[in-house]
Amino acid sequence: MTTSEITATYRPTLLSIAYRMTGEIMVSEDIVQDVLLNWMNRSSEEIQDAKAYLAKSVMNSSLNHLAQVKRQREAYKGVWLPEPVLTSQHAVDARLDISYGFMLLLEKLSPLERAVFVLKESFDVTYPELAELFDTTETNSRQLYHRAKEKISGANRRFRLDPQQQQLLLDAFVKGSETGDLTSLIQLLKTDVMLYSDGGGKVPAAIKPLFGRAVVEQFLVAVDAKFGNQLSLKPALINGELALLFTQNDTQQLSTVMILGMDETGINGIYTIRNPDKLAHLQGNLTAKTRVE
Repeated sequence: MTTSEITATYRPTLLSIAYRMTGEIMVSEDIVQDVLLNWMNRSSEEIQDAKAYLAKSVMNSSLNHLAQVKRQREAYKGVWLPEPVLTSQHAVDARLDISYGFMLLLEKLSPLERAVFVLKESFDVTYPELAELFDTTETNSRQLYHRAKEKISGANRRFRLDPQQQQLLLDAFVKGSETGDLTSLIQLLKTDVMLYSDGGGKVPAAIKPLFGRAVVEQFLVAVDAKFGNQLSLKPALINGELALLFTQNDTQQLSTVMILGMDETGINGIYTIRNPDKLAHLQGNLTAKTRVE
C-alpha cells in the first residue's frame, strides 16, 4: 500500500482509538496527525508493519495525554462527559462503538485496562504484542483484557433504531419541546433512566447524575419551563445516537447537546453536554455546514 492509501485506510480507526481513549475530538485529531507525520518521516525499512506501528503510537500518545490531564479530570466540577461527535462530520470508524453509554463504561477502566481493551477489540492485537507494548508479561496482558471485559460485561451491546423509529422519536421530542408538552418524551423514559449533565462549572448543570423516571421528568419539565422559549432545537446524530442540538435564539450559539441513549424498551440514558469548551468544535462544524447550505 502507498502512503496515501495507508493514511486513508487507517486514519478513521486511529481517530476512533484516540477518541475512545481520551474522549476529546481535537486532541484525538492532533494525536493522529502527529503520529501519521512521524510515520511518514521514517523509512519503510524501519517500520515493517505500518498498521501495528500506527496503532501503538496512537495508544502511547493517548496514554501520555491521560497522564497529563489526570489531576484536571479529578478536579473537574460535576460530571465529566466526552466531547460529542457529529457522526456525519467526523471520519470515525463506524465499526467501533463510540456511543455515549459505552464511552462512560470505558471511563470505569484504568488507563492500562482501557488501552489493552481498545487495542484488542479494534485491531485484534495479540497478547504477546500487548505485553511488548506495555512492558508486561503475556499473562498479565491477558488478565488486563479479561478484567476490562468483566467490568463492562453485558453492556457492550448497541441497540439501533430503524429510520422510522428514529423519526417518530425525534418528532415527539421536537414537538414536545416546541409546545411545552413533554408527554410523548416522558412516556419513553424507563423507570431506571439516568441523566448526566456536564457544564464544567462554566454554565448551569446538574452536578450529580439524576436517577429514576420521576426525578428526570421533573428536571426536564423544569428546564423546559425556564429556558424553552429562549432556545431553538433540531435533531442530529451524535456519537451514532439520536440527539437534539439546542441553540440560543438571540445569538444562534449552540448551548446544549442532548443525547438519547436507548434500548428496546425506551430511553435509559440522557446525556446533556453544556460545557462551551466541549461544544466549540461542533459549533464550528455546524457553522460551516450552514454556510455551505
